[in-house]
Amino acid sequence: MKKLVVYFLFIFVLLSCNLDDEPSSVDVALPIESVVFPVGSVLVNEVSPIKIFYRRPTTCHLYNGFYYEIDSFTRKVAVRAVKLNENNCENALEEGPFEVSLNFKPTEIGTYHFKIWTGTDANNVANYIEQDIEVTN
Repeated sequence: MKKLVVYFLFIFVLLSCNLDDEPSSVDVALPIESVVFPVGSVLVNEVSPIKIFYRRPTTCHLYNGFYYEIDSFTRKVAVRAVKLNENNCENALEEGPFEVSLNFKPTEIGTYHFKIWTGTDANNVANYIEQDIEVTN
């Protein structure tokens, strides 16, 4: 009897899975509209918030943190979002802009170069707001 129940459970699970289904969501990067950097220098090992402003294109785009790429003293930043694959998405560009904080905590003294992604142009070239932040003791 146990084997029969396990068999039917296995068949049920197998039939309920559809490998052709679209994923329910995908990760996307959202361009940053504007940014407010700390004024003056910041201190090593101290958190300094960087204010980021962005808009979401539809109601199916949900904020999911930051894309944050580190290359020595250069930081590339974009807003990361989850885009739900739904049919009832509405235009949301008029909402906002939304404000989120990127907590920058440098671990070394020096000049950090930020490249804040603002989208791509007609030739598919990435555009950035660029800013240097001096980190002192």
